[in-house]
Amino acid sequence: MTIRKLMIMTLVLGVFASGLMAKGTSSYEPAKKPELTLKKSDLSLVTKAINKKFKGLTTLERKKLVEFLEDYTKSAKHEIIPVEPKKKQIKKKVSIK
Repeated sequence: MTIRKLMIMTLVLGVFASGLMAKGTSSYEPAKKPELTLKKSDLSLVTKAINKKFKGLTTLERKKLVEFLEDYTKSAKHEIIPVEPKKKQIKKKVSIK
């Protein structure tokens, strides 16, 4: 009976310990403070764009919305994208006979 309890406790402890180790690694980049501060006029622009479903906006308004979205994507928590190493292209030497 004690061997059975010992095996069960070992399994539970092993699952618990591996769960703690998995929490230590994060595949997300933490959120940062946004660079832009939205004013009342900026918020009204966003509301206008949502109500009109992004149609009928001036070029200046669209540029401003793009700035807001780019700032948000930089500051929001997001997955870390692994960078793949660049493959070197090997040039074949052509010999002329």
